[in-house]
Order: sequence, then C-alpha cells, then structure tokens
Amino acid sequence: MAPEPGSRASEYLVDLIGFLRSTFAVFTHLPGKVAQTACMSACKHLSTSLLQLLLEAEVRQLTLGALHQFNLDVEECEQFARSGPVPGFQGDTLQLAFIDLRQLLDLFIQWDWSTYLADYGQPTCKYLRVNPNTALTLLEKMRDTSRKNNVFAQFRKNERDKQKLIDTVAKQLRGLINSHHS
Repeated sequence: MAPEPGSRASEYLVDLIGFLRSTFAVFTHLPGKVAQTACMSACKHLSTSLLQLLLEAEVRQLTLGALHQFNLDVEECEQFARSGPVPGFQGDTLQLAFIDLRQLLDLFIQWDWSTYLADYGQPTCKYLRVNPNTALTLLEKMRDTSRKNNVFAQFRKNERDKQKLIDTVAKQLRGLINSHHS
C-alpha cells in the first residue's frame, strides 16, 4: 500500500541477491552446466515467487507506488542476472527468467493498455508474456485501492476518471479472457 516508492530495492531482496552472489561465487569448482542450471533455477524461482507475492489473496489492494517499489526490486534481480553470477550464459539468457515480471510491470507502469489489448495474441506483441488473468487480478487490486482508500474520491473528477478507466480496462480484459477460453 506504499503511496510512494523508495529510492532503491527492498532490503530483503538486496540481502537475498547478496546471498546468491556469494553462493554462486563458490560454485567455481563445479562443472559449468551444473552452476548454470543452479543459477537459472534460482532466478526462475525468485521470479515466480515475486509474481506470486503480487497475486496472493492476502494482498487485497495494490497502489501504483507499491508497483513502482516492486519494479525497483525486479530491476535489482535483472541487474543480478546481467552481472553474470556464473559464467557461460549466452547473451541475456539469465535475464529471461524475469521477462514475465518485466512485461507485466511495464504494462502497468506505462499504463499501455491500448497496445496490450490491440496486440494481444499476436506473436510479435510487446506484452506477449502477460497473461490477461494475471493483469485482471492486479488491476482489480488497484481498483479496490482507489475505491476504498478515498471516501471522497467520487467528488474529484480525476479520481472518477481514473476509476472509469480502470473499470473499462477490466471489462475489456474480461472480454479478452472469455473470447480466448470459449
């Protein structure tokens, strides 16, 4: 529910990345493929865990400030992946472990719904990895925040407009989900 993001990644994540760095630093005696597999598995697990953190039922509301803080955390993970914690990965292979989160966060932070909805299902779409069910779940958590957080929101035009936009996008996402599952 953070109204504003901090200026850096969350302390728990910085500590975790530090632990991973030191762990993989001692993997130098292992065969390359073993170290690469362990590193990729750790990054995939971290990515999946972070996404589940956003989606879990206990998280009932989500602010844009909280998403921006979460984005700083994912950027920290991506920086770790770029740093080459174990040798032998081709290009940005390790960063691909975080691509689902990156695309989801970019969609929300850039509020690029028109592109997402227009290009959905195209093999070259910008948000190929964003599942509409996941997007709808997060959007509904943001809508609940706008409604519950401010009793007087209905009196302010920009709040009403924001609420209408969220409702419109949610309706379009439901339509997209229904059309692709029928």
